[in-house]
Amino acid sequence: MDRRPGVGSGEPRRYRVLCSREAGNELVAAECRALTGGLPDPDGVATAQTLDRVPQAAYIKFGLRLLAEGKTLNALVAKLAACPLEGAEGFRLDLVRLSGEPSPSRSEAIRTVASVIPARPNLSVPSLRLLLVQQRLRWWLGRLEALPDRSYRRHDRKPFRTSSSLPSRLARALVNLLPPQARTLLDPCCGTGSILLEAAALGLEAVGLDWNPKMVRMSQKNLSHFGYTATVHQADARTWSSPADAVVTDLPYGRNLQTTQELIAAILSNCARLAPFGVFVFSEEIGRLLLRVGYRRVEVYRVPKGRSFVRYVHVGVRSPN
Repeated sequence: MDRRPGVGSGEPRRYRVLCSREAGNELVAAECRALTGGLPDPDGVATAQTLDRVPQAAYIKFGLRLLAEGKTLNALVAKLAACPLEGAEGFRLDLVRLSGEPSPSRSEAIRTVASVIPARPNLSVPSLRLLLVQQRLRWWLGRLEALPDRSYRRHDRKPFRTSSSLPSRLARALVNLLPPQARTLLDPCCGTGSILLEAAALGLEAVGLDWNPKMVRMSQKNLSHFGYTATVHQADARTWSSPADAVVTDLPYGRNLQTTQELIAAILSNCARLAPFGVFVFSEEIGRLLLRVGYRRVEVYRVPKGRSFVRYVHVGVRSPN
């Protein structure tokens, strides 16, 4: 029997996640959907189908089991009073305000809810954590069940990088877009290995390519620094022939790189042959080109960098899932 805190009996398990709110970053919602099956509302809250993959998330902050909710704090408290939580001994209750009026005060709201929980709190070493969430049109209470491990942060200290290297958080989010059944990943333009590091950290079999031997050495040294075993080859992304479950790559762009539309088209065309699923970062929207080279469905997400630059993340599926 499930003795974890819950309201009533026979109620189906319901999950919610809280995501980071970053203006204009459409990758936040895309990662949330890929990892949990839910899309965040304007407050960054999504109803999730699962919390299993929350620990690997880049943009998710909390994964919770929904215990009770109401349109007002008083309505929420009335529900908790009518159906007291079970198994909450040693709880800690915190408040997150996502929107709405800053009333009542934080301490008053927490005391009001804690007063109808038939258990003693333990703020220092809690046996479980409860989160009271205020949104514009609802208050709700959840049990914290999953947190991201933020393991990508250690890769920010990789010994070799360039000015164009992807941030570790962004690289992790790109890998998180893969379907859970994907086990092998190819990065045909791997640079210093930002994507390979995240793939290896998540247990994927990763292979990187780069035409520049200097980049190959940097990737190999970065992987070795963290004890990962991904393979890196000096090779042409246009002619590589070994297939993978997915391609994830930051395509070459920028003033310091000799990039042509023909080069990008050739790389994408080969990627479409090698893997049924692809994630491609570029400095402009290339959805039509992805469709032309063989992908049947393409989604595009904008990721701003500062005030003047936008990365475009393209997700291409070669055949229906």
